[in-house]
Amino acid sequence: AEGKEIEELYIDEHNDISGVGRSKQRKVLTAVYWYGDKLKRHYFDSESKSTMEFLESKLPGVEVRVASINRAEDKMILRTFSDRTKGAYYFFNKKTKDVKLIQEVSPWLNANNMADMKPIKYKSRDGLTIHGYLTLPKGVEAKNLPVVVNIHGGPWARDHWGFNPEVQFLANRGYAVLQMNFRGSTSYGRAFWEASFKQWGQAMQNDVSDGAQWLIDQGIADPDRIAIYGGSYGGYATLAGLTYTPDLYCCGVD
Repeated sequence: AEGKEIEELYIDEHNDISGVGRSKQRKVLTAVYWYGDKLKRHYFDSESKSTMEFLESKLPGVEVRVASINRAEDKMILRTFSDRTKGAYYFFNKKTKDVKLIQEVSPWLNANNMADMKPIKYKSRDGLTIHGYLTLPKGVEAKNLPVVVNIHGGPWARDHWGFNPEVQFLANRGYAVLQMNFRGSTSYGRAFWEASFKQWGQAMQNDVSDGAQWLIDQGIADPDRIAIYGGSYGGYATLAGLTYTPDLYCCGVD
C-alpha cells in the first residue's frame, strides 16, 4: 500500500532475476530463476527442489524445464534440450514418479555429431567482463581456425546456451563460432545495460572487437580468416566492424 520494499527474498550479485515460480495449488513461492552461463534456480520450497532434482537425475545431461502443469500440480509436461540437441517432450506423473517420453523434437539429428557450446568470458579494453559462448568444430584442434563472430540482435537482448542450428551448421563446416553478450546485453544488471547508452559503434563495438582479438591472442583464431555476421543490431555491428576495424575481418554478412 505504501510502495515500500518490505523484505529482500533473494538477490544475485551479477544477474537480473528473470522469473518467479509459484505454486497456485499450495499457495507458496517456489523459486526464482535467472540466466548466468545457463539457467539457474534458487528454491524457497523444498518440495519443488526435490521434484526438480529427481527429474534431473532421471534425465541427465540435458536442461529440464516444466512446459505445462495441471491444476492439481501432480502431472507435468516436461521439455528437455542441450547445446547439442533440441531435446524431447516427456510426461511426468508426480505420484507414481513415472517419466514417459512423448516425442523427440528432432530425432533425425545425432547429438554425438553436434559441437559443444562452451561458456567463455574475457575483459573489455575498459575493464568490463564480457560473457559469451564459443563453439568449436568437432575433431579439430582449437588452433588457427577460421572464425565467425556471430552478433545477436536487439541490442537489448542476449545469447543463451542451448541448441542453435545456425551455429551448429557453421561449426559443422569447420568454423569456430564466437557469440558475445556485449555491454547492453540484458540480464547482467542495470549498470552493464546502462553502459551501452549512446555507445552504438563505440564501446559496444569495442566489446565485439575485443572478443575477436581475444580469440587471436588465445591462438584459436587465424587472424586472416575472421568473419563478422549478424542480423538486426548484429547487422549494424557487422557493418560497423567492417567500417571501423577493416583489418580485423576478412569479410562480413549483414
